[in-house]
Amino acid sequence: MEKSWLSSDFKQDRIILAGDIGGTNTNLALVGEKAGKYTIILKCVFSSRDITGVIDPLKEVIAEANKKNPSLKPSLCCLSPAGPVENNYCKLTNCGWDIDGNAIKKAIGIDTLIINDFLAIGYGIPTLDVNDTKQITKLPTTEGKSPTPAGTTKVVVGAGTGLGVGYLFAEDGKYKAHPSEGGHSGFAAFDEETKQLKEYVAKKIGMPPGMELFVSGQGISNVFNYFKDKKGIKLEGVLKEIDQTKDEDKPALISKNAKDNQVCKDIMKLFVRMYGIFAGSLGVIFLPFSGVYLAGGIATKNEWLFWEDNLFMKSFETNYNPNIRPLLKKIPVYIIKDYSISLYGAANAAVTLM
Repeated sequence: MEKSWLSSDFKQDRIILAGDIGGTNTNLALVGEKAGKYTIILKCVFSSRDITGVIDPLKEVIAEANKKNPSLKPSLCCLSPAGPVENNYCKLTNCGWDIDGNAIKKAIGIDTLIINDFLAIGYGIPTLDVNDTKQITKLPTTEGKSPTPAGTTKVVVGAGTGLGVGYLFAEDGKYKAHPSEGGHSGFAAFDEETKQLKEYVAKKIGMPPGMELFVSGQGISNVFNYFKDKKGIKLEGVLKEIDQTKDEDKPALISKNAKDNQVCKDIMKLFVRMYGIFAGSLGVIFLPFSGVYLAGGIATKNEWLFWEDNLFMKSFETNYNPNIRPLLKKIPVYIIKDYSISLYGAANAAVTLM
């Protein structure tokens, strides 16, 4: 266990035991809530491959907190695993063990809620300050303006290993997050290159492809393979190295070399364009004048590509109908930079839903 004490302010209205659980890491934290503000007090990181469940790690965190200060007693627990959740139970997508909220409650004596990891990101959004540059990057419109948030509708879209989509509405003064499977909606080509790319992926999988196969880590790998198989790029130097890695490892290498290798840059630019088009479509569907939030590490680690030549926003504002384009220019677009958003979100979900 790697532990980090991030705050010494133990005087909170309540303490929540929050968790963000994926195939690689299990992040558990004590999060304090005071007058609607959330503070991570203790954060502990476990390798998901080195544990066989979450109950023992939860007990370790509780014991560590009690050793530091007996007043740090969580009254609620909310965990956000990567996988489908039903009846407070989740079978992790990339782990050999599951998470049962009812079993956890019996083991640690704390009411426990299990929610999907992307739903936790949704609940984390209201805890962010859009004017805090450590938490948020604002993407200005192609005219250089920063729209003022309005209304009560927000959308979150996150390209990571897969593609997550969620939305939030304010109800009785509090935001409630809602899940979506929008990342699996159909992909629409918008020029000759994306038409050929779509045909390439469709032939590969034997059916019409969804957005996730283009706007995600999987998508970046698919674009590389398309460049190799259909555009005939020369596999030399770093491109040869990328080709010899597994598809799941290709996106990180392509991103890492995008500043120095033109093919890698072209791949990432196409990814950003497709991301912008998809986010713009969500903007038309939801009219989220309170903001579109881009989650996931790909956007955070490649901010410069989103900024360069207004690449993302040019795509976001694209629409065949000239009457719709001004509406898209009124929607604020933010890149989420705070990697702890899922922990804040789990804590906020506990307070809101429990």
